[in-house]
Amino acid sequence: MSVTFRRTLPVTALAVAGLLGTGLVGTASAAQTTITGTVKTALGATVSGVQVAVKTGGAPKVATTNASGQFSLSVAVGAATIHLSNTTVNAALPQTWDIKGVSTSITSNAVLNFTLPTVSTVAVKVAQGGVPISGAAVAACDATTTQADAAVVLAGTAAVTPTQNFTGATSNATGDVTLQAFKDATLGRMCARFSATTLGAVTTYAARSGLIDASANTAKTIFVPVVAQQAGTIKDSTNTAQAGLFLAVRSAGGQADSVSPLTTATGAFTTQSAAGGVFVRISGSSLSSTVAPPPNIPRAFKATFDATSAGTPWAITLPATVPLTIKVQNADGTPVSGAVIRPAVGSSFGAANSATLLAGASAATLTQQVYGDGKSDAAGLTTARLFPDSSLASFRVLKNVGGGLIRQVTVPAGTVLTGPNQITVTLPPAA
Repeated sequence: MSVTFRRTLPVTALAVAGLLGTGLVGTASAAQTTITGTVKTALGATVSGVQVAVKTGGAPKVATTNASGQFSLSVAVGAATIHLSNTTVNAALPQTWDIKGVSTSITSNAVLNFTLPTVSTVAVKVAQGGVPISGAAVAACDATTTQADAAVVLAGTAAVTPTQNFTGATSNATGDVTLQAFKDATLGRMCARFSATTLGAVTTYAARSGLIDASANTAKTIFVPVVAQQAGTIKDSTNTAQAGLFLAVRSAGGQADSVSPLTTATGAFTTQSAAGGVFVRISGSSLSSTVAPPPNIPRAFKATFDATSAGTPWAITLPATVPLTIKVQNADGTPVSGAVIRPAVGSSFGAANSATLLAGASAATLTQQVYGDGKSDAAGLTTARLFPDSSLASFRVLKNVGGGLIRQVTVPAGTVLTGPNQITVTLPPAA
């Protein structure tokens, strides 16, 4: 008697076998292949730590070059877009860089060898009065990356435009920093940022160069002006000291910036600035809804003027303010209490009339925000103190009625405020 053994397949396996037999299974995904390659500098040196991202549909596949500059990736064959970027700093290349949009076609077992663009050496020296400054952080003044000259990085593909930036380079004991940059005709200015202590006061500087071209090897010195201690006071038009204001000073040539601590209870400040012509900005904002600003200055303002820094104390007097009273009402004329005044755009400051703040200096340019000092009272009245202005910027009047509902209206620019003024605002229904 013969016995036949039969292996029973699981139901799921039978189902799949049936689908295969009838051709009902979906088409296979694109064929996969392993690609390899090397990343080198324009001088032929291999580069480790380069991220190679290859996108052939779906999420990109990513690999990082090893100590020999080599990488390996399993990707789908077909049209591909490649993105190269650095993950580590290489002394022969810019400190941060990206090369995007390299288009090619991936074939089976393709070998992709990348040659990075030619670089220029930018030698920067930081010095003050001929004395080198060590420990200065040198970088592009603008934090955004800049575009370098286009270059072909993969044989047979179109040229692409790299982006680059410079962060973290620090001047040595002789004030020197060496940067590498992809060739670029519009590199922009370089800044050296550092702090110095004089007479116990610490001042932070941002010294600028005039560097605008790295299409060839470039040497540039960042000259930091000799500084003087500048002190003074800031008071309002009633001779009352103003505490908590910022005072920023920039040398006329734009080579050095400094910002004083906030003015003290006596309105006093002390800062370091470049001797000679300077550009000064005073600013103040008390945006807390629970703490009212001083009674004789706007809640949020900026005042900028030219002056001469020579060590003689500055006596700065802010202009007189005038009240703008807003009467807030319903459509039937009944008052609305609890309404507030806010700027129409948070970052926008409208220009006010100019005024002389410092004896011997030119008139200042004043900007301010229309910002209420409190909520409207039972009569619907709320008041803001402002510098006189022949055409106030637009502002909002709003009433929070709860449940996510707000009644508000925007008062357009153009309200005249050359003296005390009152306007009436009618709120629409809740929106």
